[in-house]
Amino acid sequence: MFQAKLIKFCSPTLAGFKTGNLFKFKNKYNICVDNILKEYNKNYSKKGVFFFKVFEKNDYALIYVYRPNYLLRDLSSPKSSEFLKLYGYKLDNLDNILAQLRYRFEILESTPHEIGLFLSYPFCDVKGFIDNRGKNYKYCGCWKVYDNEKSTLLYFDKCKQCTNLYCRLFKFGIPLDKLIVFTNTNVELA
Repeated sequence: MFQAKLIKFCSPTLAGFKTGNLFKFKNKYNICVDNILKEYNKNYSKKGVFFFKVFEKNDYALIYVYRPNYLLRDLSSPKSSEFLKLYGYKLDNLDNILAQLRYRFEILESTPHEIGLFLSYPFCDVKGFIDNRGKNYKYCGCWKVYDNEKSTLLYFDKCKQCTNLYCRLFKFGIPLDKLIVFTNTNVELA
């Protein structure tokens, strides 16, 4: 069940062209999510994919699946780093960044708007969503688009095609470790 959710909601990250994805795992069987994530990090970190529980409440956990080298690249852009500092992020190391993200989920008890920067959303769309309070967007797909609509629609299509392909391959018995594309795991802050 965990792997099926992972494939359905995180294929673009597993395929290596998206920084990260989130998915909600409903824990109907009292499975220890921390143990699952520990095992997945052990098995798949060698391929450049990591798993992080950003929020847990009652019967579900919100799991962030990400590629650290992509995340650090995205967050170290001048616009993104200055923006994140406004929300208390210290961009000195990945552990601190993820701890602050978890903290933001906990204090808000909902998804913080800056999450888009952790999910490969363009800065202009994250900022546009906040400035417009989720209104006045040009298109709504994987996220609300405020700028660069044409290229973003192509990206949405790429994500959809990837997810459809991965779901079919998984259904036909291709194991998860064969679906995760290796990327360089060396990470450094700029």
